[in-house]
Amino acid sequence: MTRGFSLAGLLRVRSIQERAAAQRLSRAAIEADQTASRERQMRAALATTGAEATDVRTLAALAAARVAGRSLLADLDALSELQQTALREAREGHEAARREVRGLERLAEAHASQVRATGQKAEQSELDEIAARTRAEDRR
Repeated sequence: MTRGFSLAGLLRVRSIQERAAAQRLSRAAIEADQTASRERQMRAALATTGAEATDVRTLAALAAARVAGRSLLADLDALSELQQTALREAREGHEAARREVRGLERLAEAHASQVRATGQKAEQSELDEIAARTRAEDRR
């Protein structure tokens, strides 16, 4: 009886970890895209503000709106940078997990190949033994 791949359990665990890292990468990419979209929308909205100041109160309100908009843009820029960092880290984590899985998969393939070779060698030995017996019986 052939022995199973001794690292099969570790391969399953690493595969689960790789899938989890892929999910984190996907989530980080989606969040980064959403933030970039919000930032584009905010910049477009601020660029189209075309109200004219007719009095001091309107001018003060426009100035306050611009300051608030710039503050929001600064917050979105900071969030975008954080998310890009998280995206890079998630990508690196996924790549590392994928490398570990690939290494174990190669070991599993090598083990399976060795098991097949051992089985084929045993089968060839049996065939050789049958052929030798047949020749011995034919000589009698």
